[in-house]
Amino acid sequence: MATLQSPIKEKFESLVNKSNEQFNNGNHEDSILLLEEAWNLIPDPKGIYCEESYHLVKDVVATCLIINDLKKAKVWADKIFLTGFDRIDSGDKEFISGKVAFELGDFETAKEFFSIANRKSEGRCFGSPKNTKYLKFFKS
Repeated sequence: MATLQSPIKEKFESLVNKSNEQFNNGNHEDSILLLEEAWNLIPDPKGIYCEESYHLVKDVVATCLIINDLKKAKVWADKIFLTGFDRIDSGDKEFISGKVAFELGDFETAKEFFSIANRKSEGRCFGSPKNTKYLKFFKS
């Protein structure tokens, strides 16, 4: 597993901190723009920088869902599979992609992703109360 080297690491962390600040101030679009800038700093292949790449994409998707920018959420959900190569695979990537597909109304794809996520996580992916609507859909 690779880690970002200076000075890229400092610039990356600075952008992520600024993004968090913008997010906390309700400036979600600005938060996303800063995360996109941070993404571009990560060398290829981005997936070897597990923690940075995975968490960044996860945050972009979550923020896109908050502001209902489903088109951008889909673009970033597709990128989740280019991240975190060394992470333990507990279905998180599929769950994120399933949520985006669900919100886009692509229920067949959502069901497929949720099925994989459910199997890999042994059902834990639906554990959060904010995931109740996805669990209801999956069980229907």
